[in-house]
Amino acid sequence: MKKQGIGTGRSHAKAILIGDHAVVYDKPAVAIPLLNLEVQATFQSLEQKQTIILGGCAKELSSLGDDLEGLRQLIVSLQRDFDFEEDGFLLEIESVIPQERGFGASAALATAITRAFYDWQGKELTKEKLTHYTSLAENISHGSPSGLDAATVSAEEPVWFLHKKIETFETSLEATLVLADTGVRGQTVRAVNIVKNEIATNPDAAWAAINHLGELAYGVKEALGENDSVLLGQLFTSAHHDLQALQVSHPKLDQLVDAAIETGALGAKLTGSGIGGAMFALAENDEQATKIALALEKAGAKETWIQPL
Repeated sequence: MKKQGIGTGRSHAKAILIGDHAVVYDKPAVAIPLLNLEVQATFQSLEQKQTIILGGCAKELSSLGDDLEGLRQLIVSLQRDFDFEEDGFLLEIESVIPQERGFGASAALATAITRAFYDWQGKELTKEKLTHYTSLAENISHGSPSGLDAATVSAEEPVWFLHKKIETFETSLEATLVLADTGVRGQTVRAVNIVKNEIATNPDAAWAAINHLGELAYGVKEALGENDSVLLGQLFTSAHHDLQALQVSHPKLDQLVDAAIETGALGAKLTGSGIGGAMFALAENDEQATKIALALEKAGAKETWIQPL
């Protein structure tokens, strides 16, 4: 089988604007690609070893730890499907996407690796195949993910996700998003179980929050299309209150949300699974976004990013 000298693949981060956790219960969600937070993967042939360089560290495929089992299984599956399990390779990965912060780092990594592998092999990669391999890695890393991450890390426009169906749409919004990392690792599996427990022990309040998040999603999509940034900010803050009711926020998240709103943000909420991870705030313009980012850093954010919407 003919291989190219080098194969490269890229992907990017994502942020869920609305629908965190509710999407698991068949409610709609809106997510956006974060094109400035990118991961690149590069494959090339080696004589024997199967080496992966990630985060500046070189490891053999056979010695990857539990936290990278999704990545290992993805590569093994690609090798098997292309019938060269024993062939040597060097896989180099460069990423600026924070891990375990709700930015879709694992889905972006799987997408970039799959694209690089197919490029290396000189084969055309269909959308269906890309979804298959990214989902394979995600299922191992996160149990039963909704598929929203996998869809958004390969999209160029906002994604509307409902009943496991995906469509992209255009937005005319003139506003700026400020994202912030709490510095606390998100805990996806634990957060999902917390919501399940809330449904079991406090069903009326839990379902009220989930259903309300579903209603808010329609408003978010409409506000994005109609350039109504004031309403959009209000919807985001309302969604954060619902996520607090589901017990998946965190003191650090609440602290950053409060700091953003006190600094003039139109709205703010956690993004992703919660229990740590990241949040975002909506600013009227770039100047206000800079002020909010500084306030978030003062309030304890480990890192901030400014992203046009």
